Amino acid sequence: MGDRGTAREAAPLLALRSLSKFFSDDFALRDVSLELRAGEVHVLVGQNGSGKSALMKAICGIFRRDGGDILLDGESVDFASVNEARLAGVVMQHQNAQLFDNLSVAENVFFGRVPRRQLGARTLDKYKLHEDCERLFTRLGIAISPEDLVSRLGYTQRLVVSAAQTCVAVAKAVVFDEPTAGMADPEREILFKIVREIRDRGVGIFYISHKLDEIGKIADRVTVLHGGRIAASLPDGSVGREDLIRMMTGGTCTERYPRLRVEYGPQVLSVEHLRSGSVLQDVSFTLRKGEVLGITGLMGSGRTRLANCLFGQARPSGGLVRVDGVRAEFRHPSEALRRGIALIPEDRDNNASFHNQDIVQNISVAALDRFLGSYGLDTRYMEELTDEYISSLGILPGHPSDIMRSYSGGNQQKVVVARWFMSLCKIFIMDEPTRGIDAAARIDIYNAMNDLVTKGASIILISSDIEEILGMCDRILVLAGGRIACDLPRSEATSEKILDYASA
Repeated sequence: MGDRGTAREAAPLLALRSLSKFFSDDFALRDVSLELRAGEVHVLVGQNGSGKSALMKAICGIFRRDGGDILLDGESVDFASVNEARLAGVVMQHQNAQLFDNLSVAENVFFGRVPRRQLGARTLDKYKLHEDCERLFTRLGIAISPEDLVSRLGYTQRLVVSAAQTCVAVAKAVVFDEPTAGMADPEREILFKIVREIRDRGVGIFYISHKLDEIGKIADRVTVLHGGRIAASLPDGSVGREDLIRMMTGGTCTERYPRLRVEYGPQVLSVEHLRSGSVLQDVSFTLRKGEVLGITGLMGSGRTRLANCLFGQARPSGGLVRVDGVRAEFRHPSEALRRGIALIPEDRDNNASFHNQDIVQNISVAALDRFLGSYGLDTRYMEELTDEYISSLGILPGHPSDIMRSYSGGNQQKVVVARWFMSLCKIFIMDEPTRGIDAAARIDIYNAMNDLVTKGASIILISSDIEEILGMCDRILVLAGGRIACDLPRSEATSEKILDYASA
């Protein structure tokens, strides 16, 4: 990535000196010292709850530090807000895209820098705005219309648009927090192109990632965090995956995809010629008891729309769905739940998290019938069962009374997964269930999936991570242009075949 030697030898653009921030008795950032140089990509890795995002938020004005110092261009800074940090040239791209739904793609990308018809005039020059955005998207390989409203975009498209904002921002340092979570390989390459472009302009980049294969592609330096402290700092991205996991966890590396093969039962779900607007054209497939069916595809292929149609969050415009051989027309998710279908949604932040409620309420809300007694809810049993799921999925800090918003993104994701596992449904649609989860914690999710299928459940795993699809699924469907491009048994599937069908 560029002239790495020059970047390492230069004086730091941004430096943290013994930074500390107290959050609770269970977690704090303690005595963290880091440096970022101009034109450098400094990758941060660590388990969920290790302090990566919290550390970056302390830099970007979201949290105020309790101790230590932050130096920008050698001068001490203490940003009181995100806007103050941005004006100084420190910008953060969050894990969940923060865009204006009522504005166009171009207006979001160039927000605050839109061209005007005349200098100082209020009227924006829409023609030049769309032209500038089209030129940028062509250079980056982004196939999204600048004139589209953001409200019409899918989750992955929003991530790409959000990342493109950094190409026009006036920034000295940019923080990317899990930018490729939920992206397939072609979209990841667009993101890498964005990172390279702003790095080559001399911008320093902190890059948080749980996808360890990305490190060798983009990293000039790697820092491992564990428990709010620096566990290791490495000069480049050449360290092996197993060594990184040991540094992150302090333990040994276990099987990446511990898939159990079980004997299938009868057909539990059939989908025939399903259509939904212009997104799904003609989708047909079946699912059997005990089967893990993988569905993958590129941005805009219709993966999430398919999940929403099967769960009653979107109405199909045609086709037929049968559950246990009986026709199903879900007008609301509650109807899907009554038929034993659960959805772990892609957009956890907007569609699945009760940020101001505690962990017990977040995990148990979909299974309240299990706790009904003669005198109302059995809260003691709720807490006991919640503790079991906290333990099995490795949710940290893991106190039932913790408030959801205080958790890291990855631990929030595990809470959402635990909620639907507790519901005891028979068909689980899991849309990007490991998005934002570290390599070690993914194994907890996979083992929980194994437990579900051994108990007779079936799983539809929707994922942009092809290795995950290959490692955990019995059969693989590839969506392209709103249609099933292929239906492959695991024994015949390869990464190359999947990408070939996905891009056809």
